[in-house]
Amino acid sequence: MHQPDITNTMFQLATDLVCGTNSNIFLTGKAGTGKTTFLKYIKDISQKSLAVVAPTGVAAINAGGTTIHSFFQLPFSPFIPAAALPQSADVVNAHTLLGRMRLTNERRQVLRQLELLIIDEISMVRADTLDALDLILRHFRFRPLEPFGGVQVLMIGDMYQIPPVIRNDEWRLLSQFYNSGYFFDSKVLQQSPPIHIGFTKIYRQQDERFVQLLNQVRNNQLDEEGAALLQSLYKPGFSALDINDRIILTTHNAKADEINGNRMAKLKTPQHFFDAVIEGEFPEKAYPAEVQLQLKVGAQVMFIKNDTEKVRRYYNGKLGSVIKIEGDKIWVQTVGEEEEIEVKLEKWENIRYGLNNASQTIEEDVIGSFEQYPLRLAWAVTIHKSQGLTFEKAVIDAGEAFSPGQVYVALSRCTSLDGVVLLSKIPTERLANDRRIVQFSAQEHPPHEVETLLHNARHNYQKSLLYQLFDVSVLFKELANLHKFVLENARSFQPELPSAVDDILNALEELQDVSNKFAIQRSQLFSNETYPEKTSALQTRVRSAAAYFTNQLEGLLQQMHRLGAVTESRLFAKEYNDNYRENYLQISQKSQLIQSALNGFSVEAYYCAKKKFIAPTIAVNAYATASNAYEATNMHPLLHKSLRQLRDAICEETGQPIYLVASGKTLDELSEFLPQNINELQQICGFGKKKADKYGSRFLPLIISYCRQHNLDSNITSKTKKRERKEPSGEKKIPSALQSFQLYKEGKSVLEVAKERNLSEGTISGHLCQFISTGDMVVTEIIEPEKVEPILHAIKEAGTVGLNEIKERLGDQFSFSEIRAVVHHYNYLQKGEA
Repeated sequence: MHQPDITNTMFQLATDLVCGTNSNIFLTGKAGTGKTTFLKYIKDISQKSLAVVAPTGVAAINAGGTTIHSFFQLPFSPFIPAAALPQSADVVNAHTLLGRMRLTNERRQVLRQLELLIIDEISMVRADTLDALDLILRHFRFRPLEPFGGVQVLMIGDMYQIPPVIRNDEWRLLSQFYNSGYFFDSKVLQQSPPIHIGFTKIYRQQDERFVQLLNQVRNNQLDEEGAALLQSLYKPGFSALDINDRIILTTHNAKADEINGNRMAKLKTPQHFFDAVIEGEFPEKAYPAEVQLQLKVGAQVMFIKNDTEKVRRYYNGKLGSVIKIEGDKIWVQTVGEEEEIEVKLEKWENIRYGLNNASQTIEEDVIGSFEQYPLRLAWAVTIHKSQGLTFEKAVIDAGEAFSPGQVYVALSRCTSLDGVVLLSKIPTERLANDRRIVQFSAQEHPPHEVETLLHNARHNYQKSLLYQLFDVSVLFKELANLHKFVLENARSFQPELPSAVDDILNALEELQDVSNKFAIQRSQLFSNETYPEKTSALQTRVRSAAAYFTNQLEGLLQQMHRLGAVTESRLFAKEYNDNYRENYLQISQKSQLIQSALNGFSVEAYYCAKKKFIAPTIAVNAYATASNAYEATNMHPLLHKSLRQLRDAICEETGQPIYLVASGKTLDELSEFLPQNINELQQICGFGKKKADKYGSRFLPLIISYCRQHNLDSNITSKTKKRERKEPSGEKKIPSALQSFQLYKEGKSVLEVAKERNLSEGTISGHLCQFISTGDMVVTEIIEPEKVEPILHAIKEAGTVGLNEIKERLGDQFSFSEIRAVVHHYNYLQKGEA
């Protein structure tokens, strides 16, 4: 584990902010102040589900994460925060970005489980990129009103280093919406500024004069003494080509390659080649070392990874010389040391974030690796590639620095003034910094303000966790997707399934109403002086609520168990199974999290429950054609199997779907009642006159032949008796929805019907909605007439009857129950038009 510096107050404050709050944070600091160490430390200790991303492949590999574009599946086109797109421009907006995204269920769940997003090298991230990922998180996490969809974002970087890359043609478009291309000018951060903290304790340089010079260069505030000191580092007679213990930092790749090539050519020793071993997925742009490392004895090299041995013999940027090569073994002697180091192969891993199905937590999946010796020719390297490295001695050729911050980056790589040589004079204009960076940097919070912000943020975080704990709106929206799918494909499932799913949806809606009322009660018990987990009156109420919600959610799981969907479509079965599993799993996890508050709420108990969650085994298969279970109890399983084979053959011949030829229920009745002629065939479920005429000549001979072989007669008369079979009470069983409808028609209110039937009001409303679809009820019997037209308008605008999409358009002034009623009314109107 990366150990923190316990003497560094700001390091401790930053740790508490990340781990104990949900505040978005921008962490900055000069070169060598421990930002990378902090990132790795947070990865080690955080209990939150996190992901690390960076703007480039190399930066992502170094940070132990993945690229922003890969994680969020972002296109490389600019993103503009506008409804209309300019013609003939390769850009995206909210509509086109979300429309193009095709996320798997696992990717959606990764985004929904994400609690902490760490963005390294934030200085290179563009404003429009940050707004694009903000949009994605809000959309897929069902939290459109919260910055980043409620995910805590830790942004790490130094604005005085490498800026974002924006082409001129791109900026012509983006400048209409953004003040600059820097991340802090994104819309999301303009509306919700992060806590801005900086590390000031420098670990790389100990020379106070050097530290002061670096600060002046960084801030473009060179005084006479600083300018004189910088000028003293310029040594015009210094021959860079004769150095053996220094590295040249230059501005362009071509220069660095030329220097390294020339120096290698001068060596008369044999050349050796070492090929990297690349496995799985590893993008070329993210290669951390040379694909083919070319070395000679006498070559100057630098290590590009820290030593993993207990005794740290080298570090990232440590210079040395190759002293021996034998086969695939390399020995290097570092500058100033006598020890010969046998260099071992190192492996860099390319990861992708996935979902652990058992624990429902985010985990790192290694999808590729790059294995090579951690060495690079090091007579010269570009300033850009030197970021994150530390040199004891360096020759800096920054006279052609082309971006603000390059000179500072080059100087700050060095540990002392004695090790710095300037190969060229640095014009004053090369030190110029963007005024917007200077203004943004001035917003950094001093330590005493951070302490106050930390106290308030911790208070708000506990409130937020409590709200999330008892909030079931996401469960409702997830189940609404299943409900929508079942409704849209109702003909492919058993008739009672939509109503059964509707009942669960109603129960969840009522539970969310309770959640909203509980939120109001909680707000009255919060104290500004005491954290929520320390407030006794609040804890008493939380324990009571936890018991109630746990009981309700367990009841919902039992209802889910009883759904028993059946469909003849393999495609529909797969989608239903996946959707069902996800809903069942999310309700199970919510139940376990709420149970953590049965003895009172605490952040530690919450995360402990989340960590211990193990997904239940969910046995669901709505696909009905493989009716092995049926055949085991069917009187004529061989006939049933033959009928099914015939049905499948007809489907293959005609291209007709299964349900249009003979559904599973149809096959069941054929093998049970054994029809012998067309008239009897028409009494079988699914066989009207038209279908009997069309397929009777195929099915009847098979049934008749089977009956003759087994000396059987038609059993069609028992079908009529079966229809009229009475319940034990002597009364025919009346469907639940019809019972509610009959009581309502007797003049009882929805509340009265609910009490009489011991059901919820939402369930009764759901029952009555079914009779709006048939025209037996008018929608205005359930909701106010003035609400019908706005909801109808929203349905037509959305182009769907999905409750979620319609609710998002309408907002909180309309309930899901009201929307559901109008959806049924809309369906009735559509039937009339048809």
